[in-house]
Amino acid sequence: MNSKKVAKGAAWVTLALSVAAAPTAFGQTAGVTTGTTKIAIIDIERIAAESTAGKALFASLKAENDKIQEEVAKREQEIRDMSTKLNSEILSQDAKLRLQRDIERKRTEAQRWLQDQQQDFEAKRQEGEAKFQESLEPIVRAVATENQIGLILRATPGLTFVLDPALDISLLVVQKLDAAAPPSGDAAAQPKP
Repeated sequence: MNSKKVAKGAAWVTLALSVAAAPTAFGQTAGVTTGTTKIAIIDIERIAAESTAGKALFASLKAENDKIQEEVAKREQEIRDMSTKLNSEILSQDAKLRLQRDIERKRTEAQRWLQDQQQDFEAKRQEGEAKFQESLEPIVRAVATENQIGLILRATPGLTFVLDPALDISLLVVQKLDAAAPPSGDAAAQPKP
């Protein structure tokens, strides 16, 4: 791991700990609910995994990936069949050369096709995740307002150490997100891949 990244991460952790431990200008301690500033944690991955919208996004991406894998298997089988024909049948030298070229052409086409599909899939995944996170902002703001939370930190494994599970408002966000979603029969409710 890059020592600059480690030092920067340590600096952020130290800063976060010193802010949490130091009294604020209003004489309160951050994290204590007796004053006006409450701190909470959200776990975006948990929200995505547990919410209806997140599950729909994952299902859409899985269906897209399954289609790609089916096509990959079909193309691989076609190449295997051609290779078997090349090795098992008695063919003229000219026919063998043509079949070998066809096999190589099919392999090249399959590789290019797969690269294109992977790029398209990655773009769809990123777009879907961006839209999902964008849809969370008003929900998170509403939960923060309802619960008088002044600071929300994103739980990041290895960087955020949540010692009090009561600080995690992810379930509240999931519940509010699901309640705000259009009825499941509505086509607009389904995220586009």
